Amino acid sequence: MKRILISLLSIGVVAIVAVFATQSFFSDTETSLGNRFVAGDIDLQIDNESYAIDHNIPGYQNPVGAFVASTHTSWDLVDLTIEKFFDFVDLKPGDYGEDTISVHVGSNDAWMCAAAQLTEDQDNSCTDPENADDPTCQDPDGDGELDEDLNFAFWVDDGDNVFEVGEEVFLGGPLSGLEEEGQIALADSESSILGGDPTTPIPGGTTFYIGKIWCFGELSPNPVQLGVGSPISGNPARGTGWNCNGALVDNAAQTDSVVGDLEFFAVQSRNNPGFTCDGDWTPEFIGQRPHVGAALGEFVVETSCDATVDTDVVIGGTNFHTIQAAINDAGTVNGETVCVDDGTYPEDVVIDKEIRLSGDGATATSTINGQAGGQGAAVKIAANNVTLEGFDINGAGIAALWLNTGVSGATVRYNKVTSAAGGVTAVTTQGSQSNHLFSHNEFVGNGSGQIVYVNGDVSLVGFPSDNVDFDSNTFSGTIVAGGVALGSESTNSEVTKNIFESTLTSTYALYESWKDDALVNFNNFYDTLDVVVKDSDPGAGPLNAEDNWWGEAVPAGHLAGDVDDDPKEAAAFPEN
Repeated sequence: MKRILISLLSIGVVAIVAVFATQSFFSDTETSLGNRFVAGDIDLQIDNESYAIDHNIPGYQNPVGAFVASTHTSWDLVDLTIEKFFDFVDLKPGDYGEDTISVHVGSNDAWMCAAAQLTEDQDNSCTDPENADDPTCQDPDGDGELDEDLNFAFWVDDGDNVFEVGEEVFLGGPLSGLEEEGQIALADSESSILGGDPTTPIPGGTTFYIGKIWCFGELSPNPVQLGVGSPISGNPARGTGWNCNGALVDNAAQTDSVVGDLEFFAVQSRNNPGFTCDGDWTPEFIGQRPHVGAALGEFVVETSCDATVDTDVVIGGTNFHTIQAAINDAGTVNGETVCVDDGTYPEDVVIDKEIRLSGDGATATSTINGQAGGQGAAVKIAANNVTLEGFDINGAGIAALWLNTGVSGATVRYNKVTSAAGGVTAVTTQGSQSNHLFSHNEFVGNGSGQIVYVNGDVSLVGFPSDNVDFDSNTFSGTIVAGGVALGSESTNSEVTKNIFESTLTSTYALYESWKDDALVNFNNFYDTLDVVVKDSDPGAGPLNAEDNWWGEAVPAGHLAGDVDDDPKEAAAFPEN
C-alpha cells in the first residue's frame, strides 16, 4: 500500500512596477519571456527483487530445492496495490528467502515511514504431531505459531541482494513482533536508518535500497565481504549473508498460516523540519479495518439515575423492587433514566414512556426473565425514543424483546437477548418502525424460526419501516432449518460489523433483506455451509453485500437472489 503527501510550497512573487515619466521623448520596451515556476514532487514508488527456495514459490515448475529468483514476489517500479513481499507456501524448517526493496521518492528529499499489521494468524487444521507440540491447537479462538517461528531482518543495502560487512540491520525479530514496532521511522526528524546529525532524509532523485531476509527458524548474520555485482544465486554464488537454522522448530506450526499488510509513507523533508513518524502519520489501515461483534463487557454502568430498582426489599426504603413499578410511577417522566441493579427480575416489562432503562450489564448481570407465553414478551417497547441497555433478557413468549407498531428512535445496546425455545424470536418488531439502532447486543436463538425480524410493508401492507440499523452485534445460538438469523423489511438500513456464528445454519438464509437499498458490509459470517445472504426484492437492483468475510472457504451457493458480494474479505475482521 502506498500513501503520498505533497505539501504546498510557499512561492513569493515580486511585483515589478514600471514608472513612466510624462512628456518623454524616448521610450524603451523590455520583454521577459518564458517565466515559470516548477513544483517539485513526492512520488513514492517501490520495486522488489526476490529470491526463495523453489518449493516455496506457488506455481514453480519442477522444484528441486534450489534457491532461485522468485518472479512471484518480484516486480518493477510501481505504486503498490496487489504486490506481495511475502507469498510462500509449503514452508519447512530451515527455508528462507531474501528481497531487495528499492525505494524512489521523487525529486525531493523525503522523510519516510513504514508500518505493519498481521490480519490473519491461523492454526487451520490440527495434525497429530501438531497437537502433541501445541496443546492449544484445538482452541477455536487460538492463534497459530508460524508467526513466532518466522524470523526476519531488514538492513540498508547497496542494491546487490547480499548482507555485507559494514551494512547495518535496523529492524529484526520474529514476524509476530513486527506490528508491535508501530510506526517504523525509516527517516524522520528524530532518527534515520541513514544516520546523520541532524538526521538524514531519504535523498530525492536517487534509488534507496532496503534488504530483507526471512527464515523459518533461527536467523543469524554471516555478512560477506564487499563485492557489488556478484550474484546471490547460481554459480558462483555469494549467498545472502545470513544463516537459517530450522533445527529448533517443532511441529506446533504445521498447517499454520499468517497474513499481513505493509505500508510505506513519504513526505518532503524541506519545510517539514519537525516531522516524526509516530506523531504526524497514521497508517491508512489503522482504524480502517473495523472490529466486529457485541463486546458486552465494554458496557459502562450508568451512575446518574432518576430512579433505582433493586431486589433488596427494605422497609421504608426509597428504591423500587420491580422494573415495572419504577416505570409506572407518576414521578417517572419522559427523558429520565431508570437504573436497575444486578439481580434477577421475573417479570414482563412494558416501556411506555420515553425513558432510558439501564441495567448493570448483561454480564454483571441484570436479568429479566419473561413470564407470559403466547403473544407476550419479556420486554415491550411501546414509546418513542427509548434506550434499553445493559440487560440479560430471556423470552418466555413469542419474543424476548418486542417493539410495538409505529415506534421510532429506539436505541437497544449492550444486551444479551435470548429467545424462548421452539421457533420463536429473540427480537420482533411490528410495522412502521423508524430510526432504530441495535448495537453491541448478542442475539441468541434457541431453535428459533427467526432470531431477529423487522416487519414492514411486505408482511403488513401499509406499514413500511425505515432506517433500522444493526451495528456491532453477535448472532449466535441455533435456528431451525428454514429460519433466518436476521430478516428485515426496512428501507435505508445498514447491517454492519456483526458476527454470525458458526452454530447458525439454515437451508433458507442467515440474513434476508426485502429491500435492496440495504447495506450489508464488514460482517463476519463464520463457516456456514448453507445460504448466507438472500435478496428477496427481485428486480430492484443488486443488494450491496460487499466487504464481508464469508468463512475460511466461501461456501458454494452462499447467495440467493441478486446480491453483489465483491470484493470479499480475505480474512476475518478482528473481534471486539
